[in-house]
Formats: sequence, C-alpha cells, structure tokens
Amino acid sequence: MKQIIYITIGMGVLVLIANKMFRATKKNLFIGRNIVIGDSHAVGIGSRIKLAVVDSKLAKGGWGVKNLLDAVNIYTISPEVGKIFISIGTNGQFNDLRNLPLLVTELKQKFPNATLYAYMGSFGWSGDRSQNGLNKTKNNQLAFYNILRNLGVKILANGLNYQRTDLLAHSTSSPEAKAIILEINSIIN
Repeated sequence: MKQIIYITIGMGVLVLIANKMFRATKKNLFIGRNIVIGDSHAVGIGSRIKLAVVDSKLAKGGWGVKNLLDAVNIYTISPEVGKIFISIGTNGQFNDLRNLPLLVTELKQKFPNATLYAYMGSFGWSGDRSQNGLNKTKNNQLAFYNILRNLGVKILANGLNYQRTDLLAHSTSSPEAKAIILEINSIIN
C-alpha cells in the first residue's frame, strides 16, 4: 500500500514539474508577430519589411505621439506580438515629450511580450528651416529619443534624420530608409 502511495505522489510531482516546464515553453511558442506602428514613416518603411506588418489601426500618416497613444489605448491586448518597431515624433517636431512615458507604459501593457524598438524620424522638410530652427529640431529629436531609450525602448542605429524635402523624407529608396529596413530585417531574422 505504501508503494502505491509513493508511486502516486511521485507521479503527481512529475506531472507538476512537466506542467510547469510546458507552460514556460508554451508561453513563447506563439510570440513572433512583428508590427510597425506610428506615422507615415511607419507606413512607408513598414511596407518594405519582410517579416513584419504595418498595423493599420496603429499607423497613419500625419500622426503624432498623442494620436498613437489614443489608438494604443483602445487596442486589444496582444501577447503574441514579439517585436514592435515605432516611428513617431516627426509630426510634432519631436516636441510631445510628456506623452512618451504614457505611450511606452500603454504599449507594454497591450503587448506584454514585445520588445520595443524605435527609429529616428525625419526633420528639415517642414517647420522652421532656418539654421536655428534646424538646430532646435535636432536637439528636440535627440531629447525625444533619449527619453524613449530611458523608458526601455531600443533605438535603432539608423534613422531618417535631416531631409531637405517631403519627397526625400518619405522615400523608401533613400540610403537612410534602406539602412533602417536592413537593420529591422536583421533584428527580426
């Protein structure tokens, strides 16, 4: 009788251990959907990424940080998303710093298993084009992405940065855009 009890207890322990191991493995089996979100740069560059999709509910031309935050707020929790690539900031000249912590917090809640990445948007083709204006925008851009970095977002090595015209800023054939596409594809692979 004692042997049956010991065997039963032993089998129960094995089942518990196997169950814990399966849960840990199972948690990662479905993570892998990669999305690109944000502004028009997300739409354009995202359309050229091989293993990611532009989420049309979270990416629109003309969007700023607040627009993206509002869209993320009503988005369904999606634990299957593995990587998120963010392009945001250009349509506010990188001025909306106060909503960045809210945006990152909300992204982490809606996409609990995702790693967040961002790439620097463009400037120079709109807004104040004087040297002082360009310097101010560049400083705003650096501060903007430093805040994202401090919030745990990985900033890509490549960015769009200064572009003389709207056409150049939105081209997916520019050297800057090609470098971003290549970097994102290498992260995903």
